[in-house]
Amino acid sequence: MIRVLLVEDSITVRKVVTERLHAAGIEVVGEAADGGEALEMTHLLHPDVILMDVVMPTMDGLEATRRIMSEIPTPIIILSAHSSNDEVFKTYDALACGALEVCAKPIGHGPEVEDDWRIILSTIRAAKLVATPRFMGRVLSRPVDRKPVAPSVKLEEKGMKDLVIAIGASTGGPAAVAKILSVFPKDYPYPIIVAIHCSRHLKKSSAKWFSRHCRMAVRDVTDGERLDSVGGTVLIVPPAREVSVVNNITVLSESSDMLNCAPSINRLFMSIAESRGNSVVGVILTGMGDDGVEGLLRIRESGGITIAQDRETSVIYGMPGVAAERGAARYVLSIEKIAEYLLSLPMSFALTKNSMGV
Repeated sequence: MIRVLLVEDSITVRKVVTERLHAAGIEVVGEAADGGEALEMTHLLHPDVILMDVVMPTMDGLEATRRIMSEIPTPIIILSAHSSNDEVFKTYDALACGALEVCAKPIGHGPEVEDDWRIILSTIRAAKLVATPRFMGRVLSRPVDRKPVAPSVKLEEKGMKDLVIAIGASTGGPAAVAKILSVFPKDYPYPIIVAIHCSRHLKKSSAKWFSRHCRMAVRDVTDGERLDSVGGTVLIVPPAREVSVVNNITVLSESSDMLNCAPSINRLFMSIAESRGNSVVGVILTGMGDDGVEGLLRIRESGGITIAQDRETSVIYGMPGVAAERGAARYVLSIEKIAEYLLSLPMSFALTKNSMGV
């Protein structure tokens, strides 16, 4: 049986969550009303998974996550009502500090709330399987200076036009993407478009949060943008939206996916492969399931470069593992090597063009 520590200052919410978890065969071994109690009870009870509220008195969920991941790393799932900008930013900060995933706090009744419960239960079961040492990494509070290095894999860019980088991620994705973006200089020449599975309840995009970890311009992708005119910009697919690339132009639409599989990484990857051919670098990062694998394979078949995060640095080796197994990923690299590889592309691409007399 999975042993869960529930951290929530509302007695009513604790009662509802405890009853639902018990009905699903999940044991609540302890209840804490603030982050300080959560830290003490984690040391005492050694739960398999922690469900953590963000906004609490005395010690909030962000500080509790920092302390727990520093002292006794344990899979943490953030339960958030996403009720304010401050809460949303604290949620992303908690993910950067090592929290595994964020789920919507189930409030009320109805089909959408039942979907929220299904997501919570599946995330708890997945979290139980996570090896805690993978949570030890930290996202730097500021972008880092890093000189371009020669890639550890051979580039084959013959015939490639200006590149576009497409990144897809799910569970553990915000921290992984932030680590990659933190190495890029302000004048990195290629556009980067990022799709990370996130709760449909998020009212604010993560773009402003990512901008604190990146020197490049970071903003939401908008409808009708030409990718060859946004070099040096990180485009984030906003919550509850989908993006496709048609004739090198972004097409933004509402997502019909009621679960946490939006935005669709497959839709982004498959459309960008069709539109950009061999001038795409597709990167699939940590996450549950197999979204993005089919699209990554399409990028590879179109002559683009495809990369998957390795098992050792993935929080969940689901999507990248399937990509490697099916041959969609040409290269399987650690999160640090992925960042170094992408950073080296301007230098290596320039050398390739020079050698071709371009």
